[in-house]
Amino acid sequence: MKLKLNLDVKKGSEAVSDALHKTSEFGKKVSSEVQKTAKEITEKTKNENYLRKLKKYNPLFPDKYFGNDFNIPNMIVIVDDAERRDIDVCDGAIGWTSNQNGMEVLHLYDEFINDCGIQFIPAPICDSIYYVDRFDRTRFIQTDCIFSKAHEERLAELQNIAYSLGAKSCSIEIIESIIEKTSNKTTSAIGGNGIINGFNANSSAKSEQKSSYKGQSQRMGKLDVQFVGSEDVKIPELKWFAYDNNIKNLIEMRCNSTNSIKNQTLILEGAVSATMSKKTATNIDSAINKMGIKGKCDMEGQAITENHSKLIFDIIF
Repeated sequence: MKLKLNLDVKKGSEAVSDALHKTSEFGKKVSSEVQKTAKEITEKTKNENYLRKLKKYNPLFPDKYFGNDFNIPNMIVIVDDAERRDIDVCDGAIGWTSNQNGMEVLHLYDEFINDCGIQFIPAPICDSIYYVDRFDRTRFIQTDCIFSKAHEERLAELQNIAYSLGAKSCSIEIIESIIEKTSNKTTSAIGGNGIINGFNANSSAKSEQKSSYKGQSQRMGKLDVQFVGSEDVKIPELKWFAYDNNIKNLIEMRCNSTNSIKNQTLILEGAVSATMSKKTATNIDSAINKMGIKGKCDMEGQAITENHSKLIFDIIF
């Protein structure tokens, strides 16, 4: 009986020890699973937080910018890279994109300007806004001077047309409307305030929603050019006046050797060679206002002024 009792005690002790060991192993397993789950939850939380920040800041990285499927937005704002330097999701970015009242905008860091492959006119500076050239998507023009720059180019193109066709002289006269903006409460004027090739050609205004316009014509200035004259006629390259039938007919008649034209006066409507549509100008104004950037000119007002302008082109061969 004593031997049997000893055996039972030994078996009991071994059973308890085995149970404790199994309990310990189970505890370790549970602890490991808990730690693993906690780690997974932590990582998931970090990832979700990171994704939320990515969505919020929408950084743009070089690989996407230079990718074949990325189209540069029509509007670019030059910004200081220090603005988001301490935000982890923006590390290594070249800027970010945003949507401003339906218009996509690229906020480009100033330190990336030299590598972006874009020509800015004039030289790019922080907090300036640029809009794409309608003829060249690698060329962006500052919104403050986009209309005056387009006007300069149109004048230069008309002079080149006269030169290429062998003209002895040409004159370019501008008639630009003085547009008055009216609203329910206030009235503000849009008028010429810049000098281009010796005469006023710019306009400025305050932007308002739901505005109406009225205007009257005013002669602004005249430009005269003299040439030696030549019968060696070359077909000029057209950009602003590529779809103007008056200009195309002039070139065709001058190139007709059997009955070449000797002189002509053309009235070129501003709407035919417009820098941009009124709708585009209004969208630009809305985007700028939403970003809280104060512009020096009202794009909508300038588009309307340009639309009501005329260029009188007198050419003598």
